[in-house]
Amino acid sequence: MPNTILVPFDGSESAMRALHFAVERAREKPHRVHLVTVHSPLRVYGEIQVYVGDKKAAEMAAQHNREILEPAEQLLRSSGVAFASSTEEGDAAEKIVECAKAVGAGEIVMGSRGLGRIAGLVMGSVTTKVVHLTEVPVTLVK
Repeated sequence: MPNTILVPFDGSESAMRALHFAVERAREKPHRVHLVTVHSPLRVYGEIQVYVGDKKAAEMAAQHNREILEPAEQLLRSSGVAFASSTEEGDAAEKIVECAKAVGAGEIVMGSRGLGRIAGLVMGSVTTKVVHLTEVPVTLVK
């Protein structure tokens, strides 16, 4: 059975470069790529909740996740690399680490910076937290 490379994907250029790197690695040895995108928990407050509602908010989140993953999935389909994808809700770093365990990832390949508003001086805050939380090797792609 091939090893699994987990690629957290947020639609950023850095995440796309990481995905390209993972595809090349998957071509070298039989690897499967697992994409994961994580969104923050949905919060609907006050009058907005009357108009949006939980069901509509969940539909909007699912649509947003599909839009993020679609370019990555197209790249993987055209590469011929076996892949799966999933979406998570919660703290991005914690969910990435949980997903790596759940899919039996032997490696996490991720961009050094994502789409977060406040980036760390060297690495993004999610990247830094993943590196500290996981026991799985992490390859960072600039």
